[in-house]
Amino acid sequence: MDAKMKGMVMAAMSALCLILGIMGAMGTTWLVESDPEEDAPEGGYSLTAIHVDAEEAETCDAMAGMLGGECDGADYSYAFSDACEETEDDEACDMATGGMIGTIGMWAGIVCALLITLTMVLPMAGVDAMDNVPEMATKVATWGAGALMLVGMLGWYMMLPDGGDMSLGMSGWMAGAAMSMGLGSALIGQFIEADE
Repeated sequence: MDAKMKGMVMAAMSALCLILGIMGAMGTTWLVESDPEEDAPEGGYSLTAIHVDAEEAETCDAMAGMLGGECDGADYSYAFSDACEETEDDEACDMATGGMIGTIGMWAGIVCALLITLTMVLPMAGVDAMDNVPEMATKVATWGAGALMLVGMLGWYMMLPDGGDMSLGMSGWMAGAAMSMGLGSALIGQFIEADE
């Protein structure tokens, strides 16, 4: 693989890491029910809250009035941190802590992915705005994109309560793919030699 092709592959993987990381971090389906009941409303767990599609704004408002939480149109959400404060339930508090760890790890990885993507893509377009970024910062960002996402995902997973019939949802899979792309780009940069 020549140097130009290696740079393009790494830039594409870093850009995918960035896009999938943002979609994963902002997604509302990190966990979903493994065996949902037929009449149950659609929903899932994001990093920081439980989300339910109430189908109508009035239904959502009624749910928020009875259970707490908030509505965005017909989308009902109830933050784990609020549940922890109100009920002092250990599982809700663990989910709130895990969500905070996951959120910090994912967004730190996203920032690194953005930095490395800009550092690689802008010179290809003839823009020298990122030329002053130190080489050490580029190397740290290259490894940091995937590694920080991995730390965030592992921290989140370790804090999940035992039991339940939940499985990894689409947002969790996207975050895992982003982490893999970030680490893959770093591994290519470190271990695959570019031909002259």
